[in-house]
Amino acid sequence: MNFLDWSLPLFRVPAWVPGLRGIAVRVHLLYIIIAVSELLSASKQGSIGLPYAATMMGVLFALVLLHEFGHCLACRLVGGQADRVLMWPLGGLAMCSPPHRWKAALITTLGGPGVNAVLAPVFALALVAAGAEWSTVFFNPFHPQEALSKVYQYGTHWQAWLWAAHAMNLLLLAFNVLLPMYPMDGGRIVQEILWWRLGYKRSMVIAVNVGLAAAVVVGVFAMTSGQSRLIGIAIFGGLTCYAEKQRLAMMADDPPWAFDTDKGNRGFDRDDEPSAPSKPSWFQRRAAKAAAKHDAQTVAQTAALDAEVDRILAKIPGQGMGSLTAKERATLDKASRRGKPKG
Repeated sequence: MNFLDWSLPLFRVPAWVPGLRGIAVRVHLLYIIIAVSELLSASKQGSIGLPYAATMMGVLFALVLLHEFGHCLACRLVGGQADRVLMWPLGGLAMCSPPHRWKAALITTLGGPGVNAVLAPVFALALVAAGAEWSTVFFNPFHPQEALSKVYQYGTHWQAWLWAAHAMNLLLLAFNVLLPMYPMDGGRIVQEILWWRLGYKRSMVIAVNVGLAAAVVVGVFAMTSGQSRLIGIAIFGGLTCYAEKQRLAMMADDPPWAFDTDKGNRGFDRDDEPSAPSKPSWFQRRAAKAAAKHDAQTVAQTAALDAEVDRILAKIPGQGMGSLTAKERATLDKASRRGKPKG
């Protein structure tokens, strides 16, 4: 049985939520066990420990879930499928299947960090509106304790809660984008940008090798600094990269037409192109709708011009060319130019 299947259903996004309807959110059993143990540990630290720990865990859960929803929404916008999100101790996993093209895959990956990037100025402005100092908004990420101590010393509990949410959101954004290791967003971004120029398989080989090196670096740092959760991330990332490396070893090399820089792995639309059918994306539907509207307007304008030309031609036998107005002459000239073949 797959370890990731040890989960319980949490909720399903209702049908009235556009772009996310029907997505099932599940929580891993290990996540529940660790969360309960952390809450029990916090309850021993006094009356403030448990409420604060519970609040921060809830905020982190919401931020990670919104991040994963960003992946799902972006995937659906480019015509892919996304129907499940798993919350587990090392973060979240969005089960997304975008079309097998580098642009679609990159947009899907950027959808998650994009949510955190949008939330960053929102939290910053909320902190300033709550009376926090600018030095706590733009803090040193390597020494966040300075800003946190200042908030606790001069601020309110509301400011402390808001600052923690702001700091965790920035940490999620930086951690996901800057760590070039599968399955983190940074590793996927590296692979999808390389895919544009090098083809799918070669870009994957480079990305997983970079990811394995990053997993070793993160693991060494985590052990020397005593970061147990970071050790888990390094192990999981290393195993994921190794599994991808084994899969790639059995994959055939990309054919020559797989290196089209405009279409990525779609090649040059040959009949033997290995593409999976997918429904039109939101962008494709908008483009098709605009093209249909333009065609309808062109047909209507052409019909109106033909009707006007017929009226003018019927006028000439009875009244002569001298009876034509400047506008009528211009209409005949326009119709003549339209029918003239181009060299």
